[in-house]
Amino acid sequence: MKIARILTIVLMVIIVGGAIGAVLEINPLWVMLPMVAMSFLKAPAGALCVSLIDLARPAGSNPGSGGGLKSEILLIPSENIDWLTYPARGATGETIADIPLKAGKYMHRFYMTSDVIEPSQKKIKGSNKDSGGYEIQLKGFYPGWGNAVLSWIAQYGYAFEGIIIIQNNADGKRYVIGEPCFLTLIDDIQSAWGATVEKDKGHTITFGAKQKNPMGIYTGAIKYDPGSASW
Repeated sequence: MKIARILTIVLMVIIVGGAIGAVLEINPLWVMLPMVAMSFLKAPAGALCVSLIDLARPAGSNPGSGGGLKSEILLIPSENIDWLTYPARGATGETIADIPLKAGKYMHRFYMTSDVIEPSQKKIKGSNKDSGGYEIQLKGFYPGWGNAVLSWIAQYGYAFEGIIIIQNNADGKRYVIGEPCFLTLIDDIQSAWGATVEKDKGHTITFGAKQKNPMGIYTGAIKYDPGSASW
């Protein structure tokens, strides 16, 4: 520690400690000694932050190329989830084990054209260093104007809130959007009837969540409805 810094700390302790002692009508030494001790103590490792880890290049060729998501996402409505037993994230902060479902409840498949499914994530700042989180969106396209999709939009276009799982074909990883108290909602639905055959005819649906943690990796089981006739 540099001498100049030590002298500065001592001077500030004398000034502040003397003033506090005078106001409280006590011996200023009782104020100065704890202040000096606290000035030179170091916070224990890990008290305010975690140790930084190395981040090497991912394995394989072209690891940053996009696409490759499976043409179905999984929707889990909030009312299907047993929130009382929802697991905490793993020790390294990214993995999520089995999402507990209530009895007789399942995850629901939702088709999206595979080459236009586009998840995104950005860090959002709060008003101070102790606030903020992550804004995550999932944008995809459902083709056509059939009864099923129009019925789904009518029932859930505003009502859906829950958790979404997306699946990567290449490595089998599944990613989770939404978490307890910070659920995924439907941000936007844009429907178009293409004027010509090469134009999109269908619905661009954008799901979104603002949450404390970044997108997680799901390591638990997938629970489909065995009675569903759609798949």
